[in-house]
Amino acid sequence: MTRILILLLTFSVFLSLTSCNENSQKPIDQKENLVQSNAFLKETNKGKTLMAIFAHPDDEIVISPILSKYQKEGVRIHLVIVTDGSNGVTPHANIPAGELLAKTRAEEALCVTKTLGINPPIFFKYTDGDLALKENINSLDEKIDSLFTSYKPNVVISFGPGGQYGHPDHRIVSNVVTEVFQRETSESLQNLLYYAYPKEISNKDISFKTNLVQWLNDNLKRTQKRFLTYRIPYNSEDLQLGHDASDCHKSQYTPDAIDDLLTIVSQTDSVLYFRPWNGSNEIKNNIFE
Repeated sequence: MTRILILLLTFSVFLSLTSCNENSQKPIDQKENLVQSNAFLKETNKGKTLMAIFAHPDDEIVISPILSKYQKEGVRIHLVIVTDGSNGVTPHANIPAGELLAKTRAEEALCVTKTLGINPPIFFKYTDGDLALKENINSLDEKIDSLFTSYKPNVVISFGPGGQYGHPDHRIVSNVVTEVFQRETSESLQNLLYYAYPKEISNKDISFKTNLVQWLNDNLKRTQKRFLTYRIPYNSEDLQLGHDASDCHKSQYTPDAIDDLLTIVSQTDSVLYFRPWNGSNEIKNNIFE
């Protein structure tokens, strides 16, 4: 009997040690799995094409961290700017509306793409604020259609129906991009994503340095997080490069304002949120899924 008890105790200790050893290995295995998953995504995304279409030079600021992220993964990135920004007069820069301001903002947009390491911007050069004209809406449809044919993007990003903070040009670009996408979507033109800011994040406890960005934060057209099913992670290097690129927009923002804008971006815990144009219940962390 004693011999049997000794054997049972020995077997029990063996099982306990084996179990502890297996549990101690789980965090390592999970970490290794995460590294392998990220490496797989990088290899999978390489050679794909992302097109971001916005109304003005500087609209890309809010997604700049993931432009950095996907550029490092070998994704071809095209930034399309629909208007010339010629009416974006600011007190600190004191550049009058018109040709000089349009030229300045085009140079700033080129600075952004160089800093991020992506393709030079594509300019449509519509007059800032005139997109609502019927002839402009019709021709914009044709130009975006032509872009999709020429560049064959896999994923397109723009603002959603709210136009970030309700800007008419933002809303028109979103509307026309959606119209063309739903007409021309194909096996290669896979997805249209709307950048959005979660309603659940108010930023009410942040003391912004500038009244401009305080106003922008207060007027953001937020979206409930449950609709924002594309949740794209980025790292601190991507956020810093996004900040460096955004610093190019000197005609539009003071250094304090850029700090404030990137503070808003960073409140979502190193994740940017997007809504697929036709909705989805499945959470995803890669725009090419």
